[in-house]
Amino acid sequence: MFSEHSPWLFASGAAIGSLLAAFWSHLRSAYQVMASRVLMSVTLDGYQSEAMLCYLRSQMNASSWGPRAYVGWMLYVQPKRRVQVVSMEITPPAGRIYWRGWRPLWATNGGRSGVSLEDGVNASDYDQKSLCLTFLRGMFNPDKLVIEATEFFNRQVHENCEAAGRHYVKHVFGSAGKMRFGGSQQNHRARSGSHNDLRSCLQYRPLRWEFSELGTPRRSGHQAIDRLALDDEKRELVTEAERWLASEDWHRDRGLPWRRGWLLHGEPGTGKTAFARAVAEDLDLPVFSFDLASLYNDELQSEWSHMLTEVPCMALLEDIDAVFHGRENVAAGEKGGLTFDCLLNCLDGVQRADGLLLVITTNHLDRIDPALGIPLEGRSTRPGRVDRVVEFRPLDRAGRQHLASCVLPDQPELWDTLVEAGHGDTGAQFQDRCSQLALAIEFGDSEQLASCLME
Repeated sequence: MFSEHSPWLFASGAAIGSLLAAFWSHLRSAYQVMASRVLMSVTLDGYQSEAMLCYLRSQMNASSWGPRAYVGWMLYVQPKRRVQVVSMEITPPAGRIYWRGWRPLWATNGGRSGVSLEDGVNASDYDQKSLCLTFLRGMFNPDKLVIEATEFFNRQVHENCEAAGRHYVKHVFGSAGKMRFGGSQQNHRARSGSHNDLRSCLQYRPLRWEFSELGTPRRSGHQAIDRLALDDEKRELVTEAERWLASEDWHRDRGLPWRRGWLLHGEPGTGKTAFARAVAEDLDLPVFSFDLASLYNDELQSEWSHMLTEVPCMALLEDIDAVFHGRENVAAGEKGGLTFDCLLNCLDGVQRADGLLLVITTNHLDRIDPALGIPLEGRSTRPGRVDRVVEFRPLDRAGRQHLASCVLPDQPELWDTLVEAGHGDTGAQFQDRCSQLALAIEFGDSEQLASCLME
């Protein structure tokens, strides 16, 4: 039973609680004001957080106390000549203290992107969203610290990512056909990955390898294009690409778009993709290979804009006829997917695409919409999007002779027989014929050798 004084006791308790809550709120505000007079808090977002972490890792001493956190990164390891898991130490969620001499600095994560580790850890899939620095006021100059970190990070990018060459291949795919939590596909952003991309992990500490041993191997002195059998028209394309890359200032001085577009068509195996890859490798261009069948409009637009921050580069759209018949997206079905208008706007829309070499391949030229660009009286119907339309045919005798001499340089007595046996082969078929013959000689397989020399 409640006494007659119970309501007053409840009221008194509520009043005291309100007073304590108000007092605590004022006390906390007073503490924050006093702390702000003593402590400096700095928030860094985006690439700036990566730059700062890279700088802290390399230029300051990390405290050995506190929790540790590690992540496995799939990267190409040059000494192993394989893609392997590379263990790296990362900033733990609770943060870490760094020291410059006797001056401490506390770095904590401000939050990560929505991509979970189960989606795959590599490059942009595991990025730092923000970073918070806390230190005693007067210990560091924030502006100077940020500038030093940015300059140091840019040097690291040049030494570890660009000095060895800019060329790498990055595959870009989207969310079409993939179920996401909550039934929404639109929250799943397009992702791109490359086992040679070191830029996004420079802020972390590899445990076994040096960054100079990871990613794209140093380029050899051999030209990739010399390994291909090219006719005069293809060699003209190579010269065109070389002149395009060297003419940036010429185009800018005249206010002309500094871009080039090719449509390569022909039977499967005639060397369209191999040619594009060799041109990019010799010109030291990054290659962004877009999987159009899996991309939605917003995903393509976002990834296309990201690609343009890496110019000069190559955009590769392979087998476009498998996605679009004319203007119809036959790969999307009922999912919707990418629209042809959106693709055209990316190729030649409001946003300038200076520094872009566009390469589109198709096995069926008759399925290409004229708005994209098809041959007409020796010219493209849509220069500015596609400037050259070039057919790739099965190898002629001179082409087969060239490939045979490259694969079997020590067996010239077999070249003529091999060239005759490969009549009608595509480039891929004849290259495989030459390779199998060379291996048969290497392992003394007379039966396989005879098979390769038969038509």
